[in-house]
Amino acid sequence: MATPTELATQYGYAEGFFRADPELWALFQKAVKAQWSATKFQGEFMKTAWYRSRQASIRQWADLEIRDPAEMEAKIGGRVADLADQFSQMGVEIDQETLRDLATQSLKFSWSNAQLQNVLADYVQYAPGQTGGSIASMEAHIKDLAYQYGVSVTDEQVGDWIKGFVSQKYTDDNISDFVRDAAKSKYAGLAPQLDTGRTTRDIAGQHIAEMSRLLEMDPGSISLDDPILANALQGTIDPRTNMAVPQTVFEMSQAVKKDSRWLKTKNARDDMFNTAMGIGRDMGLI
Repeated sequence: MATPTELATQYGYAEGFFRADPELWALFQKAVKAQWSATKFQGEFMKTAWYRSRQASIRQWADLEIRDPAEMEAKIGGRVADLADQFSQMGVEIDQETLRDLATQSLKFSWSNAQLQNVLADYVQYAPGQTGGSIASMEAHIKDLAYQYGVSVTDEQVGDWIKGFVSQKYTDDNISDFVRDAAKSKYAGLAPQLDTGRTTRDIAGQHIAEMSRLLEMDPGSISLDDPILANALQGTIDPRTNMAVPQTVFEMSQAVKKDSRWLKTKNARDDMFNTAMGIGRDMGLI
């Protein structure tokens, strides 16, 4: 059985071309289910309202092809250059034959911007750390959001969000909302503050500063996934309200002082020395 992508190619179009229009998408799904031949699909395709509404454009293109081939080539060349520039900005490599085919279809059928963007998104093949152009910038942006909010995102999610952004299905605000929602689920007690637009790392600033001081670490090296910090931010359930309540900075600091890392610091040695001196004074030994 042919896959949707394979059938779309047999029918002469990119899969994203169909996805941008509800009528064409419904027809394409029907064709995939029944595994229509290219001839069968073309016959049904020409009956659609989408196709009929563009018959004038199709006729004009056919007339131009006969009447003025040079002008037709100029139009195709201009659209090829435009598409090549968009693919280049995304960091996507594409061959000239495919570019020309896409350019010709977009002109002949007067593609909407939504159809054009969906087709461009079809050619985005996300590979973690191996992308370029605006795709690499978006990948870095998503991963920075995940870092700031203290959540994990899968490669599949990153790929889906990038394709959605290219196709204009998602905006940058949508992607930020996706990551923020994940953070609200992970850090339920911080949800009200996260709703104000602050990131998890912003909210945890004082916790991170105190942890950095106690453990004598660079604040930037402290991950929100550090077990002590994560536990402090996730907090415990208040039996009276059944809501999660994060730990105070003081409560977290007590947990830090039970951690093996703290015992290796100058802070710990000074603290233990001062404690010993205090006990000595209390006993009259000093």
